[in-house]
Amino acid sequence: MRRAPKWLLLATAAYAGLSGVAQAEESVSAEQYEADDSENYAGDDIIVTATRQSTTISRVPISISAFDQSAMDTKGVKSIADAVRFTPGVSYNNRDNTITIRGISSGAGSGTTGIYIDDTPIQMRALGFDAHDTLPAIFDLERVEVLRGPQGTLFGAGSEGGTVRYITPKPGLQDYSAYGRAEISTTEHGALNYEAGAAIGGPIVYDKLGFRISAYHRRDGGWIDKSDADGVIYDKDANHGDVTVLHGALSFKPTSELTVTPAIHFQKRSKNTFDEYVEGLSDPNDGVFLNSSPEYRGSRDKFYMPSLNVEYDNGDFAVVSNTSYYHRNNTTGYDGTMYNLSYYSLLYGIVFGEDAPYYPFVTETGVNPDLPYYYSPAVVTNTQRNFTQELRLQSSDPDARLSWVVGLFYQRSKQKSIEELVETTDDLFPTTFGITLEQFFEYELYGDDSYINQTKATDTQIAGFANLTYALTDKLKVTLGGRYAKTKYSFDNFADGSQNGLRTTASGKSTDKPFTPKAGLSYQADDNNLFYATWSKGFRAGAANAPVPPICGNLDTPDSYGSDKVESWEVGSKNKLFDRRLQIAASAYVIDWKDIQQSVYIQSCGIQYTDNLGSARSKGFDLQLSLKPVSGLSLEAALGYNSSEYTATVLSAEGAQLVEDGDKLGTSPWTGSVGAQYDFSLGASNAFARIDYQFTARSSGPTSAQNPDNDGTYDPIFVQTPATNFVSLRAGTDLMDGANLSVFVDNLFDSSPRLNRLHYLPGTDYITNRTFRPRTIGLTLTYRR
Repeated sequence: MRRAPKWLLLATAAYAGLSGVAQAEESVSAEQYEADDSENYAGDDIIVTATRQSTTISRVPISISAFDQSAMDTKGVKSIADAVRFTPGVSYNNRDNTITIRGISSGAGSGTTGIYIDDTPIQMRALGFDAHDTLPAIFDLERVEVLRGPQGTLFGAGSEGGTVRYITPKPGLQDYSAYGRAEISTTEHGALNYEAGAAIGGPIVYDKLGFRISAYHRRDGGWIDKSDADGVIYDKDANHGDVTVLHGALSFKPTSELTVTPAIHFQKRSKNTFDEYVEGLSDPNDGVFLNSSPEYRGSRDKFYMPSLNVEYDNGDFAVVSNTSYYHRNNTTGYDGTMYNLSYYSLLYGIVFGEDAPYYPFVTETGVNPDLPYYYSPAVVTNTQRNFTQELRLQSSDPDARLSWVVGLFYQRSKQKSIEELVETTDDLFPTTFGITLEQFFEYELYGDDSYINQTKATDTQIAGFANLTYALTDKLKVTLGGRYAKTKYSFDNFADGSQNGLRTTASGKSTDKPFTPKAGLSYQADDNNLFYATWSKGFRAGAANAPVPPICGNLDTPDSYGSDKVESWEVGSKNKLFDRRLQIAASAYVIDWKDIQQSVYIQSCGIQYTDNLGSARSKGFDLQLSLKPVSGLSLEAALGYNSSEYTATVLSAEGAQLVEDGDKLGTSPWTGSVGAQYDFSLGASNAFARIDYQFTARSSGPTSAQNPDNDGTYDPIFVQTPATNFVSLRAGTDLMDGANLSVFVDNLFDSSPRLNRLHYLPGTDYITNRTFRPRTIGLTLTYRR
């Protein structure tokens, strides 16, 4: 094992030294903390299950942020994009639904962040182009937990940077509860947004049989207009989207020790076209957002997940079984029309020269108007069929001298990915090249497809894990854990079409046996001060590559790629000071990432493959504070620092330099948020007013794509993402028992930074970008009892 860096050891010593000033008090249980609800205490010491056992967040030796539904309503959190603004060390990319934790993120291979609904992981492997995870909508959740740092021991493959958990509420066996939320808002330069949802639960037979059901729908109005290359609008507010969620659960408790809970979760998302505007046509500072592609690049995403949870708890130990089946269909795509025109324009310029009459096919504002009508949608279909079974045996009392969790995990995941470029017209090549497309490529279409690539894959994982915490003294605890897994991957692939150059078929297999250990020390100096240090590892499974088509040349690309691995050192503390008016949670970390799974893009033909290339180091710290200086006033702050860079130079199979030692991973070095809320009486009602400010610093650079020495990846359009600022306001009052009406403004100053530049091939001037939703003003009505 590599030694921890000196600065991390010094930080550990500094944390330990602080414990000398702590005052010893009697320990209290999670239930006592929950009951001790003083209005002068800062923050919410909510119960979390990040260790697979129920513990108050201030006593968990993990860097974690957690939000219950009430807190999310107060802060206006309706999606993971909203949640990460309040979470240090975490970022979200809305182009591909990527969640980056502590600088660990990759668009190739398996996911680097675990995504869980209750005890079921739902993240997917990136089999083909433009594959991405689905993320649950935030409505009627017990809480959302964001665990920072590798969680390989308890949460398995893919939890390298951390894990995001969506915890659904359990059916009530003794008390009825209800929750509702309705909202209407308007987006500047755009359309109306609205939502409505309701949930209810309670006993059918008191303390024996209970239920929980909910239904929710939201429409996010569009604010980007579809236009032609001259900026003439023909479809206003085209990028609207909808989400519908249904959830039902039933709990049966035949004895005081046994609870059986079947449940089903359903979600359907649709997006008319994505939130991309064309830089050459748009003026974000003036509220003009235009997209001139003739294609509607939208998506349809639907999943359902039945599950069965069985818990037996006799007070000494508990047996927990979770069985689930995750069924997902996703249809999306990239802009095939603009991609093909960019590619064909490149070939046209090579054959006829850049002075030829139709060159370029694509300008900075859109399709060259001299071209005949051309439309070639790119359709990418991804399906997931996951069966998951986890069985845990664990101690019931987290405060016992020995607290333990042991378990078995099994998952069989079947995925299918189909990428198609459909040629719906046949005038382009005869007009420009003087021959047909099939004659130019010397190979026929596959039906109407100039390119099709289909992969069917099966991932199987079986693992055993254990996590033991032993109290050496009444204050000092040691934690040891490990997970041993056996993973198998197999695939069948075929590709065809004129752009492929030849029909190809392939199959492959790979296996791995990773072990992810964990060790930690925690020191509970008193009820208000916890200090901890942790060493842990994480991994994501390897797989096999489909062959590169002949059109790309005779390249020696790898048949398979292995697991990549992270190793993390972390120190942290959780402190309640000044009679608990101030709460602080702080952590510092170093993560080494080895054999990184990365996509390699072959510029000569637009095809990509995955390989284990290079290593990186990520280091930084996370800080969360909550302060209640006077009654009624609550202040919050979060600050994250991250420095992540490659530690080795990497070459491709073609011999091109992809990464240079020292290139940055492109994360923002500083992220943070500040919030203030004032609670007061308004007549006979309770009221509040709140302001939140979030910022990110300019992204670090140069990345591999920004470094001109990297002849295999450099592209001058990829510049560092600018610093961002986002301000939101919300004020509300109780209307009657359980109901609250609030007014809000999101993106108060109508900020529109350029967040995500993209073009399809180097040398083309047609560039798209993404930004924040413009200023949005609205009303929210919630009901809770």
